[in-house]
Amino acid sequence: MNVVLLFLLSLLGGAAFAARIEPIGVLGNSGEGRATLVYVGNMPFERCSTGVAIDRDMTLWVSGGDAINRIGLDGRLIERIPIEPKGSIVNSRTFAVVNDVLYFLGDLPSGKQALFCVSMRGNTNRLAKPLPISLPERKRDYIPYCLAPQPIDGQLVIACEPKEFQDARIGVYLVRPPSDANPKGDIKLAFTISGEYPHGVAVDEPKRHIYIGGFFGLFIGGETHQAAYAIAAFKPDGAMLDGFPVTCTKTPAIPTQFRGVISLAGDALWDTAWYGFLSRLDLQGHGAPGRIVEWHHELGYPTQVICIAESAQKQLLAITTAMPNALYLAHWDKNAQSLSFVRRIGCLPIISSLGLSDDGWVTVGTERAQLWWRWEDDADAPPRKAELHIAVTPVYFDGERCFALAAQYRLDDLQRRSPVPTIFSRRVGDRNEAWRVGEPVPMKKPTGLSVRVVPGKPNAFLFVTDASDGQIWRTDFWLPELRPSNDRWKPINVEGKTLKSPTDVVALTDGRLLVADEGRILLLAQNGDVYRILKEFATWGAHESQCFGKKIRMSVDGNWMLISDTERHRLIWLDWHEWKFIAQFGMTDRAGNDATHLNEPTLVSLKGSKAVVADSGNQRLLKLKLIP
Repeated sequence: MNVVLLFLLSLLGGAAFAARIEPIGVLGNSGEGRATLVYVGNMPFERCSTGVAIDRDMTLWVSGGDAINRIGLDGRLIERIPIEPKGSIVNSRTFAVVNDVLYFLGDLPSGKQALFCVSMRGNTNRLAKPLPISLPERKRDYIPYCLAPQPIDGQLVIACEPKEFQDARIGVYLVRPPSDANPKGDIKLAFTISGEYPHGVAVDEPKRHIYIGGFFGLFIGGETHQAAYAIAAFKPDGAMLDGFPVTCTKTPAIPTQFRGVISLAGDALWDTAWYGFLSRLDLQGHGAPGRIVEWHHELGYPTQVICIAESAQKQLLAITTAMPNALYLAHWDKNAQSLSFVRRIGCLPIISSLGLSDDGWVTVGTERAQLWWRWEDDADAPPRKAELHIAVTPVYFDGERCFALAAQYRLDDLQRRSPVPTIFSRRVGDRNEAWRVGEPVPMKKPTGLSVRVVPGKPNAFLFVTDASDGQIWRTDFWLPELRPSNDRWKPINVEGKTLKSPTDVVALTDGRLLVADEGRILLLAQNGDVYRILKEFATWGAHESQCFGKKIRMSVDGNWMLISDTERHRLIWLDWHEWKFIAQFGMTDRAGNDATHLNEPTLVSLKGSKAVVADSGNQRLLKLKLIP
């Protein structure tokens, strides 16, 4: 074939024969990409509980952090509604609807909580704004306002611990929304009840019953007995209904206890507890059948349940949590008396770790759970598993197990204590199976992790990069138990140049190390007690576009290396044995949110021809296929 013919073929599509990185799909963001991408704004996650509402068009309204997200049942973003004043955030366990207006609780920029509203009809230049109504001052700020999703007589119902009462008392308030006749609206105390720690309120509109979850004295045989978390029911005048209060469902152990975080959906009461506990009750507060979900850590703390649709055998429910990352769609099977999760709607605003196994398991650390998916899962698939500990480094796979350094229970634990060596497993059991295998490590901000395996030997070496001091730490590692030596940690010495900011490390079987270090890849070899730099790779050509940005992460499998170039919004595929460029994914210096662009990619994991990258600016995982 002559040169001219080759040139013509290239013009007609010969580039299709070149090596390329092909996008396969998305995990963790039900909107996938472009305008439908689900996004949650940056905010303090400890103050971002979310409720859910559904409108006449069968679209869902949930928290977007610093906005309200309107999302279709297929998981795609339809509209993102800003909140005024700027700097306000959604912080509402439940959402309420009256006359096609959405109401929710939120934090003003000052930190003060207010009741916000936005019209659910029309779709042009819509804004959510606080109502000109002052909420009653609470006795204890950490005990939340409770907003009933359903109104009574056209008025919103709010419960709290009013500061004006000295004794243990819960106040139930009626809020009349603003109208033409009453532009400012008003709020008034309807009644008070003896009790404290209100956690939920719901209204049975047809019967005009008000359910409240909190800490109440129990009435048995006409006498008041020791107080407990319970559900009480009242008439609008404050008279308690016969048979109430009813003690909340029991759980295996505190702090998983139910506290009356109640919803009324599908002719049933639902109560929730930490770590994904969910209980279904009849309208008299008795188990129907009682606990139905346990130790489902992705749910964290469920906050509201609503019924979207119903057939003779099933109900379609939406379940929100104390985190705005995602909500679940689930089926309640009336005959089997069981709940099954069918769709995860939302995104991944925090990605702390990433791993891809040889047999196609993807594990990702988030703010409050370590999630597991299969490679072939869809963008809106529920995780196959959620674990309580959260990996903060890449993982080392060993069959069905993997090892990482992990935060305990939630990422902000790292503000108080160092991460711990932890083994994770994809197998699902009764509760969290993550297993701590050592004491907290000396590193404060570990980022990269790699295990040097010596073929045929059970003794290995564990290497970890630490962002807090720019060091690479090493210790002995016992492979059969995936257990590091707690007392052998020490930083390695690098001859000559000081490491700048190492983020990832790959330990090769021959003892050499590959290190991603502030815009360059270093190849280190051990020389006695020190390591020396054999090669330094920061570019693959003379043009400026062929240089890395300062923030890079990497993953290596064989002679292939994938480099995530965060600031330049791309992935670079190299043959590191020859320091040879193979292909690129993403547009250099051009962020985007479709299937061919990246936005500030960070963590990356490579296994064979498969890869997954944390497309962090787009709050999703992108699955990729490497085609040589």
